[in-house]
Amino acid sequence: MIHHHNGIAISFYDLKALRMEHAGEGGYLIFEFNNAIVYEEDSENGKLMERSYRNEPVSQYYDDVLELQDSFNTWIQVWAEFLLN
Repeated sequence: MIHHHNGIAISFYDLKALRMEHAGEGGYLIFEFNNAIVYEEDSENGKLMERSYRNEPVSQYYDDVLELQDSFNTWIQVWAEFLLN
């Protein structure tokens, strides 16, 4: 299930962390994800091997720290509701 708010769409199934980084008058809302697990066939023995690939964080810049805080609070609330259900 994909959730969206303020032009950002996120799958909470893969979300590991949500944080803010202040930068000047505004800052970044940063979504960090769990590693992607991919099963690949080993060319030597034909067995499936589990490989882990790092998912890059997604960030959104806000010009105003109050907008950043508001968006952060909204995402935290929606994520908490997702975790409860």
